[in-house]
Amino acid sequence: MNSNRRQFLKSATLAGSATFAFPYISRSSNTNTLKTDYSTLDAILKQPVLKRELFPDPVIIDSIELLRDRNNTLCRVRSKGGAVGVSVGHPFIAKSSWPMFVHNLHHHFAGKDARDLDQLIFNAHENNIKRQGIPLCVQIACIEFAILDMLGSIANKPAGQLIGDVTNTEVAIYLGTRLGDLRRKEPEVSLELVHQDWEATQAKAIKIRAGAGDNLGQNNENAPGRTEKLIRMAREKFGNDMVLMIDGNGTYDVKEAIRIGKILEDYNYYFYEEPIPWDWYEEQKQVEQALKIPMAGGEEEFGVHAFRYLIGNEVFQIVQPDLFYYGGMIRTMQVARMAEAAGLTITPHISGGGLGFVYMLQMVSVCPAAAEYHEFKMFQTRD
Repeated sequence: MNSNRRQFLKSATLAGSATFAFPYISRSSNTNTLKTDYSTLDAILKQPVLKRELFPDPVIIDSIELLRDRNNTLCRVRSKGGAVGVSVGHPFIAKSSWPMFVHNLHHHFAGKDARDLDQLIFNAHENNIKRQGIPLCVQIACIEFAILDMLGSIANKPAGQLIGDVTNTEVAIYLGTRLGDLRRKEPEVSLELVHQDWEATQAKAIKIRAGAGDNLGQNNENAPGRTEKLIRMAREKFGNDMVLMIDGNGTYDVKEAIRIGKILEDYNYYFYEEPIPWDWYEEQKQVEQALKIPMAGGEEEFGVHAFRYLIGNEVFQIVQPDLFYYGGMIRTMQVARMAEAAGLTITPHISGGGLGFVYMLQMVSVCPAAAEYHEFKMFQTRD
């Protein structure tokens, strides 16, 4: 951990108003190894998320359907009392993974009391241990969003207020557009396109892209020197007052990630996202320790204990669970609470497609430890 970057909180207050000591790392008296104390994070994971007290009577899920919408899917749920909830799926995965919905997930929710949503979500993940991954998670998220929509109509509250209290009435965005352009086109051309998006939104921050974004960790660039040129030209084009960040999408190995990170520090970039392949945890920690720029990541994670490790060991300063890829708002709220306890921040990631930006706004509105800026892709939807 770079001790100049920030200090961990020594205690954390959970929803139940209990206070837990949060020692970050302790050294074993019998060995020279370091051991992370996860007791506070484990206590957080046991706390309920859905505000069950809003629903004094059972809300039995009478039907749950997966519907085709052009090349995407919708989920529709109905309660025995006649309440209806609808969500829009994720087009990247939903088209090919619908059998999971029918054969592996439907029975975890149909006929159950929606007030038990925390446990239903847990069961859907843990009882599909051999199928875990992003294709399963996007289906669970789609179901969860529909159930929250139904419960929100019953309680007459937005979905976010079913899992938290509004702490962020406005959400400042950073542009996450032009992913392909920033890597394939010359910096002069791609940055002009980004500038058009900035003019349309007046976003307070902009994210550009480093390397080939191939998640191989082999230092591939689409053209020699492109990333260094892009870093410099983005700062020149948008000025010193613009908040800039960059996403490596797993392009680099440790040595190259650190080299690029030093350049980012010279140009005062706000954060450095996933320069190392997403599941190279030890290597990512090496990069984090070598740099002062805050590190961000986690969008590909689908396991609770993965975030427990990443947060407990401060692999990133900004954690980014994807609302679809990680399996919904309830699990994301657990990550947010852990991040808050550890003195870190969270910006829930939302990949393009569907109504992702709507779910992101609902989540951030009630999100503890929310970062200052959150990704926006120009109301991007895909059929």
